[in-house]
Amino acid sequence: MNKIRTYIYIVAIISGVLPFQGISQEPIGNQEAAVKVIGTVTKDKGAIMLRWTANTPSSWKYGNTYGYMIERTTIAIGDQLLKDPIVKKLTKNPILPKPMMEWEDFASTDDYAAIAAQAIYGQDFDVSMEEGGNAMMNIINQARVLEQRFSFALFAADQNYEVAKYSGLAYTDTDIKPNERYLYRVYAATPPEKLKIDFGGVYLGVSDYKPLPEPQDFIGISGDKNIMLSWDIALLKNQYSNYKIERSDDKGTTYKVITKKPIVNLNENDKKPSNRMFYVDSISENNKEYYYRLKGISSFGEEGPVSKVYRGKGAKALKHGPAITEAKLMPDNSTAKISWEFPEEGLASIAHFELNRSDAFKEKYQTVVPTISKNTRTIDYKNLGAINYFTITAVGTDGTKRTSFPQMIQPVDDTPPAVPFGITGVIDSTGVVQLQWNKNTEADFLGYRVFKANQEEEEFTQITFRPIPQSEIIDTVHIKTLNSKVFYKIQAFDKRYNPSAFSEVIVLKKPDVIPPTQPVFKSFSIDQGIVQLQWITSSSIDAQKTAVYRKEKGKDTPWELITEATLPENEYKDGTAKPTHTYLYTLVTIDESGLESEPVTPLTIKLPDTSIKPEINQFSALVNREEKKISLSWKYKEDHVVEYMLYRSDEQTKPTLYKVFKSENQKFLDTNLKVNTKYTYVLQAVFSSGAKSPLKKIEINY
Repeated sequence: MNKIRTYIYIVAIISGVLPFQGISQEPIGNQEAAVKVIGTVTKDKGAIMLRWTANTPSSWKYGNTYGYMIERTTIAIGDQLLKDPIVKKLTKNPILPKPMMEWEDFASTDDYAAIAAQAIYGQDFDVSMEEGGNAMMNIINQARVLEQRFSFALFAADQNYEVAKYSGLAYTDTDIKPNERYLYRVYAATPPEKLKIDFGGVYLGVSDYKPLPEPQDFIGISGDKNIMLSWDIALLKNQYSNYKIERSDDKGTTYKVITKKPIVNLNENDKKPSNRMFYVDSISENNKEYYYRLKGISSFGEEGPVSKVYRGKGAKALKHGPAITEAKLMPDNSTAKISWEFPEEGLASIAHFELNRSDAFKEKYQTVVPTISKNTRTIDYKNLGAINYFTITAVGTDGTKRTSFPQMIQPVDDTPPAVPFGITGVIDSTGVVQLQWNKNTEADFLGYRVFKANQEEEEFTQITFRPIPQSEIIDTVHIKTLNSKVFYKIQAFDKRYNPSAFSEVIVLKKPDVIPPTQPVFKSFSIDQGIVQLQWITSSSIDAQKTAVYRKEKGKDTPWELITEATLPENEYKDGTAKPTHTYLYTLVTIDESGLESEPVTPLTIKLPDTSIKPEINQFSALVNREEKKISLSWKYKEDHVVEYMLYRSDEQTKPTLYKVFKSENQKFLDTNLKVNTKYTYVLQAVFSSGAKSPLKKIEINY
């Protein structure tokens, strides 16, 4: 395998330290042995492709010997997670690198296959050896050889998916369903006593398919019979492992790949990574336009979409260039005088000069005076902006150009722009603020600064990092705070940073998402069947009214709104309640936004029976002074009597409740007496409805 070894040696010299775009970017060092897995859904969504590797040289070596097993678990079908996931082994036997003999034809046609085969099976794998032959140095050198094999094998697998499959590091699952999601686990079949290697996994479904992105920022720089192409590789580093460039010399009708092998970044440096890749294409002639486009190739061998087309021509640079010697503002404050120099010996090679102007130092220069005699060295220019950068370009007889360094001219300007006006705004329920206003029309207008305050009396804070050119802005505020308003004002600036006065302050009311506080029941009373409620109103500033609800206790009926009392009203008389019924009353505060507080704990009120009951018709007393007792008896034929209440008083006391009897008792023997005392007895019947009979009184001289 001399060809293979030679190729590896050349790659090693170029790269120094190899980059690994896909799963093999892990640094070699003291880390736990594990399998690292990535996966993707194919463009036709008919298969899921897996790539993996062991993350250390020693675990990779064991993986080549014992192989890998793959297990797939169906986690979800549609939007439903399975209670009992479906587990399926995708491999009956471990996946191993293909035998060395099967690599021969592949390695003879593909350099990456040759690299991988040599790394896995080659007897020799040269690295720089330290002088000396002691045992410790031999161990170190052997470790370096293994690291080199590991690095080159993974590098080759990253560049070609077929090489990864031959290396036993890839698998394509075609037995998939569109509405299922799978957890793939790749296990090293290495016996644990040899080396413990953690499994790796990836969670995928057909719905996870994402098209590969278009390469970004594809540009070129023309040279003498060459064009240097460059593009951003940092942005899509995890998507693409290599690239190919296509060129068209018939204005984009047909394209051909200009390199035999995909282009790989061999200059990666972990400490100072490069953000761009470069390629120089040699062309046969200058001044002929070529079209270029770029495609990325993923670690799974899939090609992404083409980039935007770059068009360029080779051009031989002019030997001499102009240099601006003076750029000054004339006394009228509106004219610039530009002077430059150019070597006499170069005049024969140029056709004329051009004056270019831009608002910025490095970009968007426009030719403002297109044809200036090559014998002219000074020109006046009047259409000045607030800031002006000028360059002089020498245009060669063959169309090539060479431009001077820029010079700036800035007219005096101390007039501020107009004050912003017409400000409108709204805050949505999530706290997103949208502000708009009328845009300034000054020619030298630069942008706006926006200021905000949460309280009317506090100092405003700037919320724009730099002046913004647009006459609108999106801000966010916290909705659930005590302050219900937010305040904004705007200031305009021109390109000289002259500030306008502040706009009028716009006050935006936040959406009310905080319910008001609850009211509190204070007292209640019942008078002649009318329930009077009193409460302490809500303490919320925006509280507007108190809603009173009622429902009958024990019945499955909705709460009934019986009144809405506008604050500060704090009482209500309910004359619709029915006697003998038990009611639940609750209160709710409603604020200006219609938000309601939580209902207060219901108040239970039972209304008494106010119907008139007949008087107890028989109530008598029998005095027995010898036995020192008074016998009381009564008769009452009304139904639903639950008890009798007996009150007693003497000449010196007021009537107080003396005894309570059950309904079946209709007599009482009073022995708690004093001689020569006049007693008054009062009897009253109590009904189950709470109603009471009229008082029945009897007086006894004892």
